Amino acid sequence: MTTATMFRHDALLYAGIEDFVERTAGFVRAGLAADEAVGVAVIEPRAGALRDELGADADRVAWIDMERVGRNPARIIPVWQDWTEHNGARVFRGIGEPIWAGRSAEEIVECRHHEALLNLAFDDVAWQLLCPYDVSALDPEVIDGVGHSHPRVLTGAVERGGTALAAADFVATLTGPALPAVPGHADHLAFRSGELAAVRSLVRRAMTDAPRAQTNHAILAVSEIAGNSLVHGGGHGAVAVWIEDASFVCEIHDAGHIIDPLAGRHRPTRDQDGGRGLWMANQICDLVQIRSTKATGTTVRLRLAR
Repeated sequence: MTTATMFRHDALLYAGIEDFVERTAGFVRAGLAADEAVGVAVIEPRAGALRDELGADADRVAWIDMERVGRNPARIIPVWQDWTEHNGARVFRGIGEPIWAGRSAEEIVECRHHEALLNLAFDDVAWQLLCPYDVSALDPEVIDGVGHSHPRVLTGAVERGGTALAAADFVATLTGPALPAVPGHADHLAFRSGELAAVRSLVRRAMTDAPRAQTNHAILAVSEIAGNSLVHGGGHGAVAVWIEDASFVCEIHDAGHIIDPLAGRHRPTRDQDGGRGLWMANQICDLVQIRSTKATGTTVRLRLAR
């Protein structure tokens, strides 16, 4: 059995689906042979192609729908945490592909953030995670950046070191890159304690043409973050809402400072008092972006398809 005692996080550069299958099937089979718990989180058609290659061995693998789970990259770490906890004191082996062709620029930024945070979230867990990147489909800039979040990058038979962040550097990941400017047509509102009803009305007006369920989801997510501003952000905040590419977008800013780089990725316990706002926003929204410094305060940008 494998005797790994720490998290090993590698990027795998591949070219096309055949290369993907060839490079990952052996990785999966090696884990199964060592009686490791093996999980695969990739999108179709790669998931199906790998299943076909593995044959009967595919039944021994936990298959995670990355297109569903990873739509908001902040949901991925909790899913991996649930998986490792479910499998107890075993050694783990996983394949996770959060970035694929068609991701928006904002999603790619947050996927990179997610990849960096994996090293913090699982620093003391005995498992290997392989993160495939398709060099034939992704922008070269994306490929060039994989070493910033992976200690090792695998290219064919060649291995090179990355420059992944040390644990002490993770607080800085909440400081950038800067979010795009709020557009000029956005609606703005400053709010204080007792004024959340006005915030909800602002959201409702922006979602006039959306299905009721989506409107209610947007109101809930924004209310949670605005409520955090009242409790943790100095008792007041400012909200801006607008429609962009058929999505509802809301930005909430306050004077607070988030110091936990994994904020919003901790699954709340049943008896937990508070701390649910960012978690709920991540479960509701298609994308949540957090930027926070002691000097400038906290900005949370929410995106939800209408």
